[in-house]
Amino acid sequence: MSTLPTDQHDRYLEVLDAAKSLFGGDLDAALHWLSCPLKAFGGKAPASMITNRQETDQVIEFIRRLEYGFVA
Repeated sequence: MSTLPTDQHDRYLEVLDAAKSLFGGDLDAALHWLSCPLKAFGGKAPASMITNRQETDQVIEFIRRLEYGFVA
């Protein structure tokens, strides 16, 4: 059972689903990536960016850009 508030839990699942897609369905790789701090997010781990919709959308947009080869 999750200890996150419902809205954050839902956003986490949304980000996790996008990360799994990025890693071809590999849950372990997605979870690892979500837990690593990234320069793109000012040293925050993507999993920590689920506290509000704006940051969640930034993570999902970043994942989509990675999928299509547009990182800058």
